[in-house]
Amino acid sequence: MDKAAKKSQSLYNFGFRGWILVIYQFIGYAVYTALTNYPSNVLSSYYGGATTSTLMSLIGTPLGFIINYLILAPNVGKVKSWKKVAITCFIIGLVASVGIMVVPPAADTSKINWLWAFAYLVDNTCMSYGGCSFTTYIVGNWFPRKRGMVMGISTMSFPIVTGICLSLFMTVYYGTLAKTGSLMAANFISFAPWWALAIIGIILFAIFIKDYPEQVGCYRDNDPSFTKEEAMAMMMKTIEERKSSVWKRKVIWGCVDWYLISLAPGWLLACAMAYMVQVIPVLYSYGPALNVLAIPSFVLMSDGANAVLFGLAIFALFGSWYLGVIDEKYGPRTAVLITACLQILAGVLGMIHNIICTVAATWILGMFMGASSNLGLSCNVRYWRQEDFQSVMTGAPPVGTIVSAPLSYVMAALGKISYDWAFLLIAILGVVCFVLPLLFNERRLYDYDKKLRIAAGKEPDNVLYDRIGMEKRAREAKKAAKANA
Repeated sequence: MDKAAKKSQSLYNFGFRGWILVIYQFIGYAVYTALTNYPSNVLSSYYGGATTSTLMSLIGTPLGFIINYLILAPNVGKVKSWKKVAITCFIIGLVASVGIMVVPPAADTSKINWLWAFAYLVDNTCMSYGGCSFTTYIVGNWFPRKRGMVMGISTMSFPIVTGICLSLFMTVYYGTLAKTGSLMAANFISFAPWWALAIIGIILFAIFIKDYPEQVGCYRDNDPSFTKEEAMAMMMKTIEERKSSVWKRKVIWGCVDWYLISLAPGWLLACAMAYMVQVIPVLYSYGPALNVLAIPSFVLMSDGANAVLFGLAIFALFGSWYLGVIDEKYGPRTAVLITACLQILAGVLGMIHNIICTVAATWILGMFMGASSNLGLSCNVRYWRQEDFQSVMTGAPPVGTIVSAPLSYVMAALGKISYDWAFLLIAILGVVCFVLPLLFNERRLYDYDKKLRIAAGKEPDNVLYDRIGMEKRAREAKKAAKANA
């Protein structure tokens, strides 16, 4: 194998524009997390408390599904540029986040302020689409094979924002509030860096990225093993086929393997995020008992709770990267199975009445918090055709939503009784998420796809059949190449 071929197969060889896309996805996740979670942490107390943010989450998740299922799914093939849609949503979300900062709190801060709640809902929904969902469609177009590594790097932003930047943000926010006495001044000074980061991301995205790499003279997976003419022909075929994808909403309902491979990633992420929303007050409730982990001279570990959050970030950074590598080399199903094992372990440890076990459970949940967010995309890109995965993602049944939407609320309610029950729920869902992928059958999915294509008058082919055992064949070929070198 020559040097150029080896370079193109490297896990990290994304190309210049490919790295820009990775950076933008990283920024999108970071800004989404900061501009939705931070207001929930520090501002919601002035506008009705956790009741407001929890209620908006309960409304926002089904609302997002309705937008997906009733509006996007029937028109996914008609969208000419997901890039433009993503940027538009991102900008609307940014404007709504500014609205969150300027709405004055009512005299009774224990009651829901509906104007603030609406701004928070728009911010949460639009930032989710613009910074996360729609850009992952583009990642799937650019990196059908390397998407695991791309998303593994991009999702490192989650632990950085929640485990490291949160402590800095809280210091700046409450320091400014104490110094100026102005809620608005504290809002703008502490949130301004995230708005600036979002604007930088939008500019990079707008200048360097298109929906398909071929539109800017690049190649899928940065693999120039075919001519530019062949690459353009592949792109045009994908665009044309996407308009008539056989994977409509109603057929997904009847595909048992969609449930088996797609539900687990969503539930794993929901469990991690639901716990992380609640973890801060839990950690602070331990008080001085956690101070054994503190390093007072280091601001990010100045007390026990901050030390745990910093440790969470370190473990989550490793988890995002390593589960991306597992996804790349062994396939997303293997990555999901490993993640489910981690969740089961976290649930069991959390039920042990020991502060060390609680901290360990928190770090384990953090380990896959970021990584699990990419597994849903990865499964759809890996097991469905290039022209079909967007239809599958937008037209999915609401089963995952029914379970995921109220999970933060359920976790909070269980936590008020006893966190033993919250961790028990985590362990049970971990077992479910482990069993489902084991029942998934690639050959059965291929047969279902073939049936759909024949019914639609399309020629059946071996595209999905050829993917069965793809990662195993790739590993064997790599070993053979090394042996012959």
